[in-house]
Amino acid sequence: MLIGIKRFGGVLNAMADIEIRKTEAIKLKDPVVVLGFPGTGLVGSVAASHLVDALDLKFGGYISSPDFAPLAAIHNYVPLPAARIHFSQKYNLVVILSEMAIPVGNSMELADKIFSFAKSIRASSIISLGGISLKEEENVVYVVSTNRDMVKEIVDKKIAKPIREGATTGVTGVLLTKGSLESFPVMTILAEAAQDFLDPGAASKALKVLSSILKIQIDTAELDKEQSVLVKSSKDKIIKSKIFGKGPSASEGGMYG
Repeated sequence: MLIGIKRFGGVLNAMADIEIRKTEAIKLKDPVVVLGFPGTGLVGSVAASHLVDALDLKFGGYISSPDFAPLAAIHNYVPLPAARIHFSQKYNLVVILSEMAIPVGNSMELADKIFSFAKSIRASSIISLGGISLKEEENVVYVVSTNRDMVKEIVDKKIAKPIREGATTGVTGVLLTKGSLESFPVMTILAEAAQDFLDPGAASKALKVLSSILKIQIDTAELDKEQSVLVKSSKDKIIKSKIFGKGPSASEGGMYG
């Protein structure tokens, strides 16, 4: 038995599970669409959420699917969909973010929906924010783009490094492929991040690169402060473990062993 299949004009089509619903009319001129989804160090979600707050972007819609986790995100006492859309006429910007993990099986469809949505609002480009854990160099931000002109300035200024060989998966990977095949500007900014825990410092670095690309001032002082607190907390744990003659416990991940 086939579930979720309808016949239109003799052709079988799978029913779409994911829907992008606008709650406001998003009328912008060739806006940039910025994406932030959970991943390494939760960089994408943290950076996108901070961007919304820092630029005071307006809530404009949400993404729904029966496969998504049944939860709400609460900000400033207000419950919001975990996967949602914010926008700004002042900055000509649209931000799509998720504060929940996207099921792998939904990546292809969600990327298709986002790509179609970007085209429907005549977006000039799509920029994805995320983290990467190569453990080659600290404080490094990498970029990949379907359009070299998009990254030329930041690469020339050595603000970020291009990735020559590699692979990226999930929604971002699908969008990069679609952008390449359809000659649509898609770029991902990947900040070197901690793999096993929240990394606000990496989110700050990704936003600094985005700020340079968009020519928009983005205040990341709060993220930098959070990073300092986390670093200090980690150092305190190391000191205490040495005082009491103990190394990091298994529950602490053995990160500083």
